[in-house]
Amino acid sequence: MEAATAAICLPLVKASASYWQSYGIATWPVSQGLRCCDSGFVQDVSQNVKDPANMALIHEKISALLADKNLSNRQAALRCGIPYGTFNSALKHEREIGWSMLDALARGLGVSFHYFSSDTAELELLPKLHDDLAERKAFEILDARLQAAARTRQYSGCDVSLQDFLDWWFANSGRLEGFDRLQHAVDIFDPPDQEQNRIQPIRSGPASLASICFEISDSDQLRSTLNGFSAKLNADLVMAHSEAISRGEPVITHPSIDVKLLNGRRFTRQYRRVLAPVYLPDGKLLVVNFSQDIKFG
Repeated sequence: MEAATAAICLPLVKASASYWQSYGIATWPVSQGLRCCDSGFVQDVSQNVKDPANMALIHEKISALLADKNLSNRQAALRCGIPYGTFNSALKHEREIGWSMLDALARGLGVSFHYFSSDTAELELLPKLHDDLAERKAFEILDARLQAAARTRQYSGCDVSLQDFLDWWFANSGRLEGFDRLQHAVDIFDPPDQEQNRIQPIRSGPASLASICFEISDSDQLRSTLNGFSAKLNADLVMAHSEAISRGEPVITHPSIDVKLLNGRRFTRQYRRVLAPVYLPDGKLLVVNFSQDIKFG
């Protein structure tokens, strides 16, 4: 086990030596075990991330750090360049978080790796916020642009094309069958509620455009986001869903939105949207939304 751990982690240690040293952390020879040292504190990190008790403490530290920086799990994953699904699932189900992910979190969130490897959860290890308002504002602007770029990169990797979606729908005549390859990239809705002037999300695909751009992870968060939209925009969405049901086939449009999200961020975008009626085996009617980013220039 120790040899396997060393084989996995040694390239990371070699590649990151200057990073660890910049925080006063010295790496030890692999023959002595993978360790880090800071101000006299010595701990076997490879054991720390395997021990359930220590892993629970690491989860607590990550939650405290994200709260301190006012970041959602998705925002943190985007900032640190780690897979959101893996990261969110690890926190939600209290699963093991590996060395490389902790390294990415430390780098992306601006803390010493010692914050994760120490045996205390006290928050004095968190970085102090800048007192200079202008500097903080500049950082927030830069951070927002970096996160926007990361969202664009994340969505550009979507493995489902418009043609894939249309081919699937027509091949199955709108029946919700053979859907495994597409389900992560779409959102699914019950028919709209005309009286409440709301569309009715029941499932949000983790790689759908809405999930990525609205920074949401489930249908409840999507519903809350929609509730924050204007009455006119919600009426437009209800009309669009109703049109797809009425026509009985996919409807392709290119709408624009300018809204304020749950996290306070303004979101402005034009996108390609396909709304299509689908049927469950029992005949229940649903609406599927497959949307794509539109690239300019």
